[in-house]
Amino acid sequence: MKRFIVLLAIALFLMGSTAYAFMSGEAAHTAMIYPVVRITTGNAAGSGTIIYSRLNDKETYSTYALTNHHVVDSAISISEEWDSDLQEMVKKEKRGIIYVEIFQYKNLSVPVGTLKVEAEILAYNKDEDIALVKLSSEKKADYVAELYPRNKGDDLHVMDETVAVGCSLSYPPLPTTGILTRKNFQINSLPYHMSSSQMIYGNSGGAMFIDAVGQFIGIPSLLPVIGWGTPITHMGLFIPIDRIYDWMEKEHYDFLFDSTKTEKGCLETRKKEIEEKKKAKK
Repeated sequence: MKRFIVLLAIALFLMGSTAYAFMSGEAAHTAMIYPVVRITTGNAAGSGTIIYSRLNDKETYSTYALTNHHVVDSAISISEEWDSDLQEMVKKEKRGIIYVEIFQYKNLSVPVGTLKVEAEILAYNKDEDIALVKLSSEKKADYVAELYPRNKGDDLHVMDETVAVGCSLSYPPLPTTGILTRKNFQINSLPYHMSSSQMIYGNSGGAMFIDAVGQFIGIPSLLPVIGWGTPITHMGLFIPIDRIYDWMEKEHYDFLFDSTKTEKGCLETRKKEIEEKKKAKK
């Protein structure tokens, strides 16, 4: 009997410790649900995550969201047109307006409406399946996801608890819980992580969080399928955070995570590099 009481006490302690270790209630909503948005392009819809909303040099707020390239690709068109100055056909890209919907909630749980704003596609990479969009609103976003620290990806381990959040089937953001089941799954020579947090069509472009601290660790991107295309929702693949950091730095949007850099300075560097590429091509 005494041994049973001791074991029961240990079990209750561990249960209490586990409950204490993971986020819940308002803190969990603020960290992992509220920063996730719905992104629409025409009749298509996916998800995104607000990762930055700060004052710029114009004394207005700049707000950026991450998503997948395949979420916004229908708003990007490339056509060939005759250039009378060059006397040749040239390829031209056009980017349409997309919309970002920020949800509002009652009692932490009931969606009661959205703030729908236009957004611009600033950068994208089809192979990486990453895109960055900027909201047209000049007001501060109330909720911004916290990025998992850079170069700390090795601290994430299989069996760590995860939360996937996205606008599944175009519904308001839905959270699903699970664990990290595999790291560095190679697809087209690019690493993806896998989670058992169920991902459903519409989750693409949303967020994968590490449950213990509510930090953003990746972008849900792919689902394995079998047979006639039946998705295996508990084997969702997401783009790992370290890969996202590398891409943002390469595109000169590193001010999004590096507080020592400014939006203006990084965008000037980006513009200069693009102009140099155009000159080199000629």
